[in-house]
Amino acid sequence: MLAFIISLLSLGIIIFFHELGHFLMARKNNVGVEEFGLGYPPKVFSFKKNNVTYSLNAIPFGGFTKIKEYGTEDSFAAQSIGKRASILIAGVIANLIIAFLIFMILFNVGMPIFALPESYQDKAVSYVAIKEVVKDSPAFKAGLEKGDIIKTIKYLNESFVVNNVQDVQDKTAELEGKKVQLVIERKDSQVELEVALRESAEAEKGYLGVILAEEGYLKYSFLESIKETIIFLGVLFQEIFKGLGRIFVSLFKHGKLEELTGPVGIVAITTQGFKWGWNYGFYILGLISFGFAVFNLLPIPAVDGGRILFLIIEKIRKRPITQKTELLINNVFFILLVVLLFVITIKDINLFILKN
Repeated sequence: MLAFIISLLSLGIIIFFHELGHFLMARKNNVGVEEFGLGYPPKVFSFKKNNVTYSLNAIPFGGFTKIKEYGTEDSFAAQSIGKRASILIAGVIANLIIAFLIFMILFNVGMPIFALPESYQDKAVSYVAIKEVVKDSPAFKAGLEKGDIIKTIKYLNESFVVNNVQDVQDKTAELEGKKVQLVIERKDSQVELEVALRESAEAEKGYLGVILAEEGYLKYSFLESIKETIIFLGVLFQEIFKGLGRIFVSLFKHGKLEELTGPVGIVAITTQGFKWGWNYGFYILGLISFGFAVFNLLPIPAVDGGRILFLIIEKIRKRPITQKTELLINNVFFILLVVLLFVITIKDINLFILKN
């Protein structure tokens, strides 16, 4: 429960700072802000200062900025293209700053390598650790525990050194149904346990009944961590666009949603990360904040990138798109995004809640 609360609040903070970026840039450019809210309605408490309503809302997740869009001299539409673009991109910049700070701190204190690209994993000594043990599984019955490090798999007179998760998966598949000895490291001491492997991997968590992760850490000095974070964000940017390409093909060519994750799935994944350790949890939050920034830059109407696209079109045409047309396009895409989000949420509930 604690991991769930931490993940929910942390994700809320990412959204809150995105909206805070919009708010601060709007105020800096003297654009009217009607309301800045912490959480989402219904409203619990509010007060007004300098013509801005500040509200505390019942749903404690993120926040929102309600900017004056049209009709007055201090409205968003009345501003120059440069000012409007700076307000729109400020939320993205806020999320990039959060991601940068998270990854910089992790590189400085110890970045977990479990999900890093192979080029990073090669820079650190890794080991295979048990993250979860399924109740009544072979591992559970043998006395394996969360945090155990698998060093060697023994069968008859042979020993197989474990270097990565794939080694465990391959060897247990080869020895399915047999009794093996696992040499594990537990709290700085080595223990040897006998495990009767399952005869089928179709059961939960494979032949052993565990979730494994390759652990290890990369640590740099403060200045080196800044440099590595910049490089890492560049790598992430490339990987995200590769992933978006796969998602596009999967969604529009095959009609599949497996690679898409909504709020329920994000909270579930982040919660699992915090269960494994604070560094895992914050690593996932850094990925989410960076991904959120990139998503908001996409030229899709109803998100920041789509509105920036309208500004580019306005610059080229030397006149703005009509208010009616812009609202219509944004509303249509907003409805489509809501429908897609609803379908993904149902999928995530079935995957992360009903099946657990």
